[in-house]
Amino acid sequence: MAINELYDLVEEYYGYKIHMKSLNSQTNEVSGLLYDSFVLKCDINDRYGRFGAGIDIGNEGTISVFLGKHCSLNSDRKSIEDSLKIIDDYCRLRLPDKFLEAYYKAYCMQEDVFN
Repeated sequence: MAINELYDLVEEYYGYKIHMKSLNSQTNEVSGLLYDSFVLKCDINDRYGRFGAGIDIGNEGTISVFLGKHCSLNSDRKSIEDSLKIIDDYCRLRLPDKFLEAYYKAYCMQEDVFN
C-alpha cells in the first residue's frame, strides 16, 4: 500500500473522529488527531511493507498495545481497518461519554449541516 492510500484510508475510516495532520512520504508515516485528544501515527515500512500504528505520548514513546491487543503488521486494507478499530475502541474507552457526545455534536452534526 502506498502512503497516499494509507492517508486516505485512515481519513476515510475515522471520518469526523480525526483531523489529519500530516503525510510524510520520506518516512512513510501519516498522522492525525483523534477526538482532539490522541495523536495517531501510522506507517508502512518501505522495506517489508509492514503496517505500524500507535498513539504518540511524547517523550515517553508510543502506545502500541491497546488493552492487550496488538495491531496487525499486515498492510492489506482489512487488517489495517481492524487495527484502526482496536485503536478507536481504546480511545473511546479513555474518554468520558459526556465528551464523546459533545465531540459528536460539534463535529459530526456540523458535517451534516454542510452536506
